[in-house]
Amino acid sequence: MPTPPACGPVRTCPGCHSPGTAPAAGDLDYPCAVTSIVSRDKAYGRVIGEVEALEPAEVQAFVDRAAAAQPEWAARGVHGRTAILGRARVLILERMEELAALVARESGKTVVEAVPMEVAPALDACKWLEGHAERYLRPIDAGTPQRIMLAGRRHAIRLEPYGVVGVISPWNYPLATTAGTLLFNLAAGNAVAWKPSSNVPLISAAFRSILLEAGVPEEILPILHGGPAVGEALIAADGVGKIFFTGSEAVGRRVMQLAAQAPGHPRPVVLELGGNDAMLVLWDADLERAAAGAAWAGFGHSGQTCGAARRVYVDARVADRFQDLLVERARSLVPGDPMDPSSQLGAMSHAATRDDVSELIRDAVARGGRAVTGGPDPIVAAEAEAEAVGHLPATVLTDVPPDARLWHEEVFGPVVIVSRFTTEDEAVRLANTSPFGLSASVWSRDIARAEAIADRLDVGSVIVNDHLSAAGVAQVGWAGRKASGFGVTRSRFGLWECVQVKSISTDRGIYDPAWWHPYDRRLGDGFRAALRVLYGDGVVARGRAATAARTEMRALVRRLARSAGRGVRERGRGTRP
Repeated sequence: MPTPPACGPVRTCPGCHSPGTAPAAGDLDYPCAVTSIVSRDKAYGRVIGEVEALEPAEVQAFVDRAAAAQPEWAARGVHGRTAILGRARVLILERMEELAALVARESGKTVVEAVPMEVAPALDACKWLEGHAERYLRPIDAGTPQRIMLAGRRHAIRLEPYGVVGVISPWNYPLATTAGTLLFNLAAGNAVAWKPSSNVPLISAAFRSILLEAGVPEEILPILHGGPAVGEALIAADGVGKIFFTGSEAVGRRVMQLAAQAPGHPRPVVLELGGNDAMLVLWDADLERAAAGAAWAGFGHSGQTCGAARRVYVDARVADRFQDLLVERARSLVPGDPMDPSSQLGAMSHAATRDDVSELIRDAVARGGRAVTGGPDPIVAAEAEAEAVGHLPATVLTDVPPDARLWHEEVFGPVVIVSRFTTEDEAVRLANTSPFGLSASVWSRDIARAEAIADRLDVGSVIVNDHLSAAGVAQVGWAGRKASGFGVTRSRFGLWECVQVKSISTDRGIYDPAWWHPYDRRLGDGFRAALRVLYGDGVVARGRAATAARTEMRALVRRLARSAGRGVRERGRGTRP
């Protein structure tokens, strides 16, 4: 995610002389307090609507109410909670057109993109949780393979909700990304105090309304509109068990710092941060398909995607052909009104992000890079209002030197860099040089070879012959490495991020544990013998250990037998309080 500007789109902004452009992701790194958030259409700058913002001091009360209501929510059981998500799925499907239109206006995506990129992942999350959450959240019998030492014991693992979690969600995928955290936490039995981005307040409010209509209690899902101080108050609020944050690396570091310093105890965090993702095109790839995939993965949602294909490394033997195909596709992506179904390239979401991307393009060109198509100059419609963000053209860069900033910084716009490699080892090394480690892709007709290369990439997600799309698939975990964060969203692993592990071990009291007092030499010898029998390498070695230590084992067994006999006598007498 990009770093946001000084303040958000506010009706009142104490401390600022004038409203600025909207913040990125979690809104935690711009200083102004807000009393009202105005949402504008990104292509033309027209006001869509407005929501009331909270004061930071109000956050604790919402968390307290959520905490009070959460036990009843948890008591509904997984089946009861996911049944509500099933009703939400039906409502999302019924209102798909309305949601897609609102996403297009608020985020700048084209209305066609909004359906597969936003609505589909939200539906898929609901459906997967309906079918799988109960299985993955049930208690686990851990077994007792150490029967010699632990006879009569039972070990169970319970997966329990945190209570109240804080979700700080981004602006670039207000439905899809939020579904991977918010819905999974609801299914796990948590209440969710939700701080959406100030850039997409209306679609966030619409999503919450659907969940409430489906049956989620209002107190279980408070929505905390507001500026950075609201997000910080949420992290520090008493009763918040865990924080899920999606945004930039810089803001993620701030979130982690605040969570570590939270009153009472540190808060665990899941951080889904930025990316600068690599795409490796091997000599035997279907170049037409690879170029089409690069165009979608690099320019979809105007490149405002953490997992976008940004650094495209192509085998030198086919690089010219691939580049020609990609440039041809890029030139066909004419910016247009996001609400027009025929528009190929949507609007940018922030003026500051747009300007950052333009500056990165200029930096690359100034250092010797070449813009084969596109460039740094924004495109704003003549009829647009002054607040319009507008578009950037689909840009393909080549010959970019290694000292250019965009190799190592997140480029949050419609920019693809094409570079060449001569060996597969070189391709892997180049892909792994980035400080980010979110996702990557490998393109080849030889699937086994591509998968072998995928194993060598230091990222959280790799796709062969596609890019990015696994991020919206509910059963596939989405996780970053290095500067891209840590923790998992979606899948069984994302569901387990939403719960705390509690082990419950029950001893039937058949005998006193052998390691209790009193100690003596024979006890120590018996332990040594028992460990050789339990953990020796192979059946033969363990059998020899048992034979060699018969005396010591007998002493240990006699001790346990005496204890067991005493226990039987005590149970025979019976005890009453």
